[in-house]
Amino acid sequence: MKTQVYSGYTFQHVSQFEHAQLLYCKELKMAICAAQSEYIPIAEFKKIFNAITALLSEYPTRYFLFDKRQLRTFHQPSMEWYFAVWKQEVKTLGLNHHYKILPELDWFSKAVEAGKQEIFQKYGKDVLSGIQVDYVNNEEEAINSITG
Repeated sequence: MKTQVYSGYTFQHVSQFEHAQLLYCKELKMAICAAQSEYIPIAEFKKIFNAITALLSEYPTRYFLFDKRQLRTFHQPSMEWYFAVWKQEVKTLGLNHHYKILPELDWFSKAVEAGKQEIFQKYGKDVLSGIQVDYVNNEEEAINSITG
């Protein structure tokens, strides 16, 4: 099985999708979903994240990193589903600490902020109750925040 090392921790490649890959580190109980294309169609996006939910029983996960650096398209319906449906579901399974790496594109960060405000208007700010979201620049920064 392929592996990737970040900050001295070994992550196993546990799933490969058309537009993303999933890695897992048992020692940290951390999963990383790394986008591998500029756009992930919503049907594929849901397939990826539903597969991640299914993997939580096999791979106990306390921390989740979504690496969006390859994305060049912001898709609000995917973001809404991710926040309002997926994060709520995995929160009940014990996954409530999320990290995100955004592309180095000013407009993408602005679109994320505008999208969050739209979600808050529709679902209320409580949609993130019990969920911690931290934005980081790379995998090492997320790991260092976990390991102190």
